Amino acid sequence: MTVQLTAVETVSDALFTCSYLWAHGKQYSRSDLDKALHQHKDPTTRYGKLVARLNQIAAMPYEELCDAGYLDTDRKQMITARRSVLVEEIGEGEMNAMLSDVQRIHRVFPDAGAKFRTKLPLSRGSEGFDIRQDYILKHFLPAQSLCSIYGPSGSYKSFLAVSWACHIAAGLPWAGKKVTPGAVLYVVGEGGVGVPRRIRAWEQVHGIQAENLWLVNRPVFPVRESEVTEVLLAARQIEVECGVPVRMVVIDTLARCFGGNDENDARDMGAFIEGCDVIKQKTGATVLVVHHSGKDEGKGARGSSAFRAALDTEFNVKREGDGKALILTCTKMKDAEEPERRAYDLRTAELYTDEDGELVCSLVVHDQPREAKEVEPELANVSRLSDNHHALWQAVRSRTAKGEPCTISVIKDDLRATLGADKVRKSFPRWLDKLESEQIIRIEGENLYPVTVE
Repeated sequence: MTVQLTAVETVSDALFTCSYLWAHGKQYSRSDLDKALHQHKDPTTRYGKLVARLNQIAAMPYEELCDAGYLDTDRKQMITARRSVLVEEIGEGEMNAMLSDVQRIHRVFPDAGAKFRTKLPLSRGSEGFDIRQDYILKHFLPAQSLCSIYGPSGSYKSFLAVSWACHIAAGLPWAGKKVTPGAVLYVVGEGGVGVPRRIRAWEQVHGIQAENLWLVNRPVFPVRESEVTEVLLAARQIEVECGVPVRMVVIDTLARCFGGNDENDARDMGAFIEGCDVIKQKTGATVLVVHHSGKDEGKGARGSSAFRAALDTEFNVKREGDGKALILTCTKMKDAEEPERRAYDLRTAELYTDEDGELVCSLVVHDQPREAKEVEPELANVSRLSDNHHALWQAVRSRTAKGEPCTISVIKDDLRATLGADKVRKSFPRWLDKLESEQIIRIEGENLYPVTVE
């Protein structure tokens, strides 16, 4: 009698590594996946199907990964979605056995059994360089980040904050860019009916109720632990009532939510930043701070430079001339390319007629970007001017208008504060040459002067 033996397939270390990392919300490497594909070539076996599935996932675009729940700021939901892949291909029992194989875990991941382990998030060399950036508004607002929009009074910056909040709460793309839907907690620090009216105007224009957008109708002070606790409680309450995670917390404005402290004091600003970081970490949300620019708009946002240093993303908002439009300029994007400078029109929405028969209206940002119209006559006929050229011109014009020193070294210092030291070091000479060659500024020794248009 002949006994036919059937080979028993065993999971390779490479596939075990990919599966374990995937199941714990981490990124598996291309090299491990290629090894697993080589070692499990038969697509009809359980492990062959699993490695093929992981290979398909590795090729999925960012949007599809988000839609499938594989990239989510809610870690529990993300882990559930990822492990469902393993269950579908090898079964729940096999998955549990794999993830609880302590001996193999210690062998494949030698550091897992180390006697001394820090709680610090360590990584080795370039590990993680290919991890995709998560966004709540793609290319504009990174997930779980500290962001700010700043500008002078009347620049429509709060209208922009409301627009972003409404689009995220409703799950609608903004300016053609995908959002990660969820609830938004909006701190109306300046009070009044302005923000509710802006939300109502947005609802009328888009025909959607912003039910996942919640307002806190008083200032909140992140410098106080008790206030941070209340924000965290509010976020939990909203998640329970809405059934979706809080994606963004808006603080409008920094001045009204600073608790009477000094914005120019680095220690006071550090306490504010720390409170925002706690909110960000405990909720998993992005914190967006609406802020005012300083007296000299060319020098950036008001207050201590510690605030800008702590930001992941910063945008400048200014009004386009005297019309109903804003110009949005990215002044900092820490881990990605800066979106282009663009203008956005605002449209009027009629809300209701009051008891005196007068029509009450508000404005809504029309999220269709267009080229900004240059309002400075000195720049009107000059081509190929970047945001950096504009910043240089504004700094020179501002200082000379006030009779302040305007030397090359002083202007460099101004631009370092708004554009970053590395960018200024590398590119300042080119910016200066461009403006001089176009006869926008005049250089006399170390001094800079704007050339006025007659």
